[in-house]
Amino acid sequence: MKKGKKRLFLGWICLLLSLCMVTAASAETDGTPIQPCHQVTMTERKSTAQNGASISVWHITTALGTVDAELNALADDYAAELSPLLQKPGRERAQNSALTVRILHSRTGMSWMSFMVQARQEYHRQIQQVRFTTRTYDMLTGQRITLADIFPADSPAWELLEQAVRDAASAYYPDETPDAAAVEALCENLAQADFMLYGMSLVIPLPSVYENHPQLMQATLYYPQIRAYMTEEAQRQTDNASLYRFCALTYDDGPNQWITPHVLDALMKTGARATFFLVGSRVSDFAYLARQEHDEGHAIATHFYEHLYANQEQGGKFRAMYDKVNRAHIAAIGIAPAYARAPGGQWQRMGSYGVGWPLIQWTAEAQDWSGGDQGPDAYRTANTIAASTKDGGIILMHDMKINSAKATEMFIPKLEERGFMLLTVDELFAKDGVTLEANQAYWRCLDGVTTQY
Repeated sequence: MKKGKKRLFLGWICLLLSLCMVTAASAETDGTPIQPCHQVTMTERKSTAQNGASISVWHITTALGTVDAELNALADDYAAELSPLLQKPGRERAQNSALTVRILHSRTGMSWMSFMVQARQEYHRQIQQVRFTTRTYDMLTGQRITLADIFPADSPAWELLEQAVRDAASAYYPDETPDAAAVEALCENLAQADFMLYGMSLVIPLPSVYENHPQLMQATLYYPQIRAYMTEEAQRQTDNASLYRFCALTYDDGPNQWITPHVLDALMKTGARATFFLVGSRVSDFAYLARQEHDEGHAIATHFYEHLYANQEQGGKFRAMYDKVNRAHIAAIGIAPAYARAPGGQWQRMGSYGVGWPLIQWTAEAQDWSGGDQGPDAYRTANTIAASTKDGGIILMHDMKINSAKATEMFIPKLEERGFMLLTVDELFAKDGVTLEANQAYWRCLDGVTTQY
């Protein structure tokens, strides 16, 4: 072979080797893409009751027809049972009296999925009742998974579960007393309890044990607390840290009566959980939306009581918001927020004011708050978020413009194809055992590192 051709040949070999190395490195850094058995599509069926009330029932299509049949039958049963209870709408507006039946889902491991069929009856934006049923399946075999399949009968986890239920019951509505008999009944029937498996937590959704508060309560245990007590298969199916990369999706400035429902729809369709940083005054105005966010499994935090900037106000004004925010959140969902995001991300001054909350920053954004009434182009926003999100990162979005909701439904599948699993902020830090401290800033969480990149 001539020297020139030999050099060219060697050059091509080096190039191919380099490409192989880049591909291998990329494969090493990427997580496992979402599995075919985890794929889901949702369809909505709208109707009107004889008295004019609005009815919305969602159906689900998964990888298994037997699962679809059971879940959709549960949704239809709720609709048939609760539709006759709908009151006649006031002021000729059907949405003033509404029944919504939704099917929420989540995934863990390579083949397990959890589902919640949830029915909400509302009248003039007041929750009349919330009903729910959960199911967990192995989506390769169709086997239904119960808590007894996750924890052996003699596992110490049962004591942890009972304590989590008791702690949750006492944490809600701190100025009220829970129904002691109802709490005992929940604890005595843990083996048959409803539950959801999320990316980094097992959550037992509980019916409210407080009079006149029709909502869900949540008893949460993070996987690092309980995986050692699980069965071998359950440990394998909850070992998400060895399979996926993680990020937390967050929304600021809501709730918004026009946009937040679309964001919640996008999250339901994609099976993602988010963390909502709510403006306290808007929580008071739109408590029904805050309650829906909470009941559908999302984390609720605060964006302060008013959307004011720390460099334009005195510290005393922000410190005074602490109690106002807590009162607004407790009135809406029963519990106070555990952390906050400073408007404009002005964490340094806000922290120096001693506002009392850990301050959550972000590592990826697309300025979806800009761009006129509808916001910037949804495709551009989705591509920006999908390309800029890193392992352990926190995504900043806003539920104030319709294109933010559209982009949400686009970028979540893109992230999942890159091997990401979306967590709440609580889960993101709990996976590494990081305790959030008041007045300190946190940008991300990767192997316990929480500082800026």
